Amino acid sequence: MISLGCETPKIALPLAEVVKINCTYNSYKDVAMFWTQNENNAIISMLDGNMTIYNNSADFDELREFIRLISPLSVFSDTETMGRLFQNSFHRVCVMKSEHRFECDLHSDSLNSGEIYKLLDVDGLELPPYEHFAVDFCHRLNHGHLKYFALNNKCAAVAISDGQAVLLNGIASHQKGMGSVALCGVLAGIDLPCLAVCEENITPFYLKNNFSHVYDAGYWRKTT
Repeated sequence: MISLGCETPKIALPLAEVVKINCTYNSYKDVAMFWTQNENNAIISMLDGNMTIYNNSADFDELREFIRLISPLSVFSDTETMGRLFQNSFHRVCVMKSEHRFECDLHSDSLNSGEIYKLLDVDGLELPPYEHFAVDFCHRLNHGHLKYFALNNKCAAVAISDGQAVLLNGIASHQKGMGSVALCGVLAGIDLPCLAVCEENITPFYLKNNFSHVYDAGYWRKTT
């Protein structure tokens, strides 16, 4: 049985879907929705129509019917879960992980949400409309759940954390070599496992920056 709850169980695993769910709870527990299936066979969060699923031996028949009834705008989970739910009708991405201790001698410029958005607005990086980005960025930053590193006109990177792991939430470079600078800058001094979700053609960037490919995940988006 899938039950709506006011709280979500804290799962301390370095998985992209787990960090997303935990961060949603930490930042938006009063407005987001959370469900559990049976004895935590699945943990589900949804914010602004975007659903994330952590699968721990889920009942997929029930989960499919649940998704049909709730009708989210998007769903994110690991590829095994996505395949069972949507067959081949989802977009596959790579989850990268690093436990490297990153260092950076540079200090981030102090930029506002509009300046960060402009730096991140590059081909290959899908951003929400600025109005949604700005509210989310400022809310997470003001509550200590987001960190950014940016050099004006050069690069930017944003990361979120649930206290157990860090998840890169966007990185962009406007000059050769500055992507690695942004990556090291936003992760500098963090003694937690670091995760990134990226397209397959971006994995060489992360591999050369001390990440490894640990598993695949996927997105499904509702079509009109």
